[in-house]
Amino acid sequence: MSTPLEICLEETNPPLADERYIRCVALPGGQPGLALDREGAVRWMPDQPADFGLWVSADDQLILLRAQSAGPITVSRAGRSLAAPAEMPVVLLDQDLLQIDGRQLRVHVHGATEDVHPPERIGSSALARAARATAAALALSAAVGVADGVAGSPASASPPPIEVRVRPPVVRRMPRPILCDVTSVKSSRSGPSAVHATCPPGPTPPVGSQGQLLDAKGAEIQGGQIVVKQVNGSKIVGETPLRNVKVAKAKFMQN
Repeated sequence: MSTPLEICLEETNPPLADERYIRCVALPGGQPGLALDREGAVRWMPDQPADFGLWVSADDQLILLRAQSAGPITVSRAGRSLAAPAEMPVVLLDQDLLQIDGRQLRVHVHGATEDVHPPERIGSSALARAARATAAALALSAAVGVADGVAGSPASASPPPIEVRVRPPVVRRMPRPILCDVTSVKSSRSGPSAVHATCPPGPTPPVGSQGQLLDAKGAEIQGGQIVVKQVNGSKIVGETPLRNVKVAKAKFMQN
C-alpha cells in the first residue's frame, strides 16, 4: 500500500520573498486531500471535487489529476512541457514546474511520511531552523537549498519524459467528521432528551443521521448517541437517551 508523501510547493514569484514554500502532504489516491484550485492556490480536503488533485499512486508516485471542468495546467521538466489532459493522471517528479493561471509552482518531493498535516506556508529561515532540529527537516531543507553542506542525489543526465497514465483512479471519498455546536439539551421526564445544535457551513447531517455527543474536551460521552430528527438549514434537532448531561458538540460522519 502506498504511503503519504511529504512535498513542498515553491512559488517562484511569491508576494513575500521569505514565504515562497508551502509544505504539504499528498495522500494515497482515493482519499480527499491535497489539491490546487483553478487559480493555483493550495487547498486541503476541499468539500467539492478539486480542479487539480495531487495524490500518491499505488506505486508511490506523485500524481497530478486535472478535472474535466478545470482550466489548463502545464507541467514542465528539463526543457519539455506538457499540457495536462483532463482526467488522465500525470506523474510528477522532483523539480517539475507547474504553470496555472499565471502562477508557477516548483515541486519538491521529499519522500514518505507518517505525519499528515494541512498545508503550511514556511519561509527559508524557518526551514533552516527546522533543519537543525530533525533529520527529516534536514532532508526537506536540502531540496530547497537551506541546509548547510547537504546535497541530494546526483541528477540524471537525461530526466525521463513526462508520463501520462491512461486510466484515472477510482476516487472513493473517505468519511469526514461534521462537528455541530450544541446550543441546548432539553431533558424530558420520560423519553429521550432533545439536542439543539448548529452545524458549520457545508453539508448538514440529514434526518436519520446517527452521531456521537462530545464533551468540552472533545471526548466522546459514554452512551451519548444522537439521532437527527429535524433539520432547518444549518440547525438540527436530535434525540439522545441521556438526561441532564453537559454536551459541547455533536459529531457526525459525512460519506
